[in-house]
Amino acid sequence: MSGSKPENETGVGDPAAVRVMLNGLGYTETLAFEKHCRNYEFTAYGWPMLATLVRVPEIDGTYVEVETQVSGERELRDALGSVRAVLDALGIGEGDLTAELYTDAVRERRTRES
Repeated sequence: MSGSKPENETGVGDPAAVRVMLNGLGYTETLAFEKHCRNYEFTAYGWPMLATLVRVPEIDGTYVEVETQVSGERELRDALGSVRAVLDALGIGEGDLTAELYTDAVRERRTRES
């Protein structure tokens, strides 16, 4: 668990159009990879939770991400405590956690193999 960070998501109906738009804004693609996700929604300890099973074919293993949303800083400690409790219930301890990003892991793997 790496803690908490703001995250915004939206659907993309036409990925090719978004790629053209981003290129037009001066952004360049530096890394692309496959990420397969399966989402599970549930409530735990009074919080709506989202658990995502993640598999990135270039990285060994399957990962689980557990998250919830807070409306302000005051809720953050309780929310993180509840996420940790869910992970504990799944048998995932502190030693199993990583803050490594998928992009960094894929980049490192490609660098080793080249």
